[in-house]
Amino acid sequence: MKSPDAAPSAPAGLEWYSEWDFDVGVAQAIFARKLHEEETPYQKLLVYEHAFLGRLLVLDDIIQTTQYDEFIYHEMLTHVPLLGRPAAAAQTDASVLIVGGGDGGMLREVQKHDWISRIVMVELDEAVIRVCKEYLGFHGDYSDPRLELLIADGAAYMRDPATRARPFDVIILDITDPRGPSEALYTEAFCADIRACLKPDGAVVRHLGVPGHQTPEILAQGVAVHRAAFGNAQVYRAATPAYIGGDMAFVVSTMDGASCRHPQRQLEARYYNPDIHQAAFALPRWWKEQGA
Repeated sequence: MKSPDAAPSAPAGLEWYSEWDFDVGVAQAIFARKLHEEETPYQKLLVYEHAFLGRLLVLDDIIQTTQYDEFIYHEMLTHVPLLGRPAAAAQTDASVLIVGGGDGGMLREVQKHDWISRIVMVELDEAVIRVCKEYLGFHGDYSDPRLELLIADGAAYMRDPATRARPFDVIILDITDPRGPSEALYTEAFCADIRACLKPDGAVVRHLGVPGHQTPEILAQGVAVHRAAFGNAQVYRAATPAYIGGDMAFVVSTMDGASCRHPQRQLEARYYNPDIHQAAFALPRWWKEQGA
């Protein structure tokens, strides 16, 4: 691997953006134009523009999403738990909580379902919403009357007795990796808070990174925490080219132990469809050996 000092000069108006994973000795780098840089109270926020990936959001030196492939991650994190729960088949007034999701892509996907009557989105960092609305442009409709948008700590919101008095059908954790402000959201204590905010047939979903790229403990520990808290942890996957490793792991758990493997409603999106939904639960053996 060449050192960064040996990299060729960037074309005029562009600069190198490089992302290093020192745990596994891997890096990726692109020529990109910096459009925005901001130090928020919680994290370093950057927006770049790349000839192939389009515009991309970077938080604390880690690529979070790109215009090129964001729809894959957002569709799979949203529609698998929403459409896979057996209770979804006959629902007409479902409620969804999005924790994080500041780029707005998760909100956009949830809003595709007219049988969802209540959406609450709790984002810690208002700057992410503001900047992504201005630069990325794939966000949902923030004027939707079904939506309650809160700039707040998701963990604190879920400990509030008022939140627990109106439990949700599905909770989507669209959060960063387990470091910094999101670290507390990967614990057994937080899973207990999730349980208190879900209906008896509710479901919760989150991503567990890219197995093989990140340390195996993220997958193993995430699955173990969900199994301990809910008695079940169903792992599924989706191709995500912008991330080193390219294969994102997700985990969905249900309060009643029901499987989310089979879609109860039909949807054809850009990436998601009923066949993709079911096939996503077929895992390679080495994922299972890592704890999936």
